Amino acid sequence: MLDFKYHISSLIAVFLALAVGILLGLVIVDKGIIAKQQQTLIDSVQTDIKQVQEENQAIKLDFEDSVKVERALLPLAVEGRLSGRNLVFISSKKYPDGLIDTLKKAATLAGARGSFLTVQPDLGLSTKSNFAALSAILGEGLSAEELKMIVTQRLAGELSSVTDRALFNKLTSLKIIRSDSKVFLPGSDFIFVGSDMEDFNPKAFDLPLIEELKLRTERVVAVETEDIKNSSIPLYQESSISTVDNIDEVSGLISLTYSLSGSPGHYGSKETSERLLPKEMTD
Repeated sequence: MLDFKYHISSLIAVFLALAVGILLGLVIVDKGIIAKQQQTLIDSVQTDIKQVQEENQAIKLDFEDSVKVERALLPLAVEGRLSGRNLVFISSKKYPDGLIDTLKKAATLAGARGSFLTVQPDLGLSTKSNFAALSAILGEGLSAEELKMIVTQRLAGELSSVTDRALFNKLTSLKIIRSDSKVFLPGSDFIFVGSDMEDFNPKAFDLPLIEELKLRTERVVAVETEDIKNSSIPLYQESSISTVDNIDEVSGLISLTYSLSGSPGHYGSKETSERLLPKEMTD
């Protein structure tokens, strides 16, 4: 009886060993299949990545070639179109990095000189010492709004006319107006450089000065860089002036030059624009 039980136990052990062996074999086979599939997937992904890298490199080279062509086109498009003019750029925010150099070069190519002013949007009147200093020049007993209106009117006249610049000089000495370089006045053309509406409101200073300048010249344009998301261009357009929403691009520099030389319009690459370039450039 013991022998029979032992025999049965041995058979069960053998069958269990066979079962375990079969299972292990299946696992090993499955692992081999899975490993092969994983390697195939890895090879495919690596091939795709290489293809994307090659395509990106081709796009990059095409873009660089396009930029070179645009830069070569700029002198041909703007040369001499603003000969002898004084362009006054005005901003109530810090100019974006590199923009002044870009605008200065474009002005020079067009035969003009560029001045770059940064003006405090409240004209410094929120500071008591500035308020007192300007009141002493323009009249005591005026409210902040009255004083701001008079400063705006006088400033427009001094910027655009051959006249005494007592107020402009005072605003400069108080650092209400700052300039990065020599200022060429009187200005013949005025370009307002807008900023992101998240922390900028052209109604504070730009629009009132624009209205005063429009009484003296038709050459008033508003611009902004292409990367600005909360555009201020729609507010400038309410003042019925030309606008360029991609002034940091070659096409924007061309559009600005043409806007100031007799081709008004709304140019750029955003929804605020009517065309990328003036008709003279595309017809």
